[in-house]
Amino acid sequence: MFTLLIKVLILALSISTVDSVSSVSFLVMLLLTITFTGLNQYFSNKELVSALSGSFLLISSFLPVGFAFSPLFVFDLAFHFKVVPVVVLTLIFNVFLISLGRSPLLLFVHLVAILMAYMTFEIERLSKTNRNMRDDNFEQKSKLKEQNKVLMDTYDNEVHIAKLQERSRIARDIHDNIGHALSRALLQTGALQATNQDERLQPQLDNLQITLTDSMNSIRNSIHDLKDESIDLESSINGILQGSKTKPHLSYDMTEPVPNAVKNCFLIVLKEAITNTNKHSNATKIDVTVAEHPALFQLLVVDNGTIPPDMEKPGIGLENIKERITELGGYLRTEYRGGFRIFITLPKNIRGDVND
Repeated sequence: MFTLLIKVLILALSISTVDSVSSVSFLVMLLLTITFTGLNQYFSNKELVSALSGSFLLISSFLPVGFAFSPLFVFDLAFHFKVVPVVVLTLIFNVFLISLGRSPLLLFVHLVAILMAYMTFEIERLSKTNRNMRDDNFEQKSKLKEQNKVLMDTYDNEVHIAKLQERSRIARDIHDNIGHALSRALLQTGALQATNQDERLQPQLDNLQITLTDSMNSIRNSIHDLKDESIDLESSINGILQGSKTKPHLSYDMTEPVPNAVKNCFLIVLKEAITNTNKHSNATKIDVTVAEHPALFQLLVVDNGTIPPDMEKPGIGLENIKERITELGGYLRTEYRGGFRIFITLPKNIRGDVND
């Protein structure tokens, strides 16, 4: 838009050098000027600018009024080519025009056109540099934002793993210290009950036995809950896959916290699948997909083995898996289709639980 305004200004100055603006030749050359310089502006091609500018000057040699519009083409040439050669040629051209009786004012318009071309070129160059800097800045901000997101996700994941490890440590400490202490207290209480000869102490010993038993059961339940909550499903799956003789590939897409029953079920199924593949299959790779959907969790295990299993007589492991999934209200499908496939879905509203 800025270049267009400059050209309109140069055109107005060029017209001011013409004595008569009502002649047919003036109108013809005005239309040719607008057409040719417009093409130069639209295509911005050096070869085209040279050809159109030369053509216009050639036409002007037959219709001399066209020389009045030559500053526009000088502008185009100065904008697309080096300014110094254009200045030299313009001066020579104006000496020629003055010798033909053209107004010296046209030299001033030519010089203004060259100056405007230089200024326009610098403005557009600076504008382009500014746009590039803005784009680079935006790209850098986007990269930094993405890197920050990755760092935050990594940090959150490390914090999550640290929490799980701490829960596991607490469960282990409770089991090794308090659990063992309660076990000894129960044994000692049982020994006292067996050797006690005073009937008056028996009710107190019975109550103590009940209290210690309830405490032990509570401790066991707490340890069981902490142990289950300390399991990171993705890390545990990767740990199981490391024991595969085949080349494993995991696709993991779980977002919300996974119920303990689902974790245990998926890990048990995967262990059984890896064991069966290692023992009975000639597969060279195994693909594991763990995904979350709006209403269910999904596990898919596929290998590329070429030895079909005996689908009529499933092993005890698969039978146990089927019972476990049925207890949870899930769905199991096993089939051989270019490899052995185990497909499992478990609803998010789990019906039961899996006990270790």
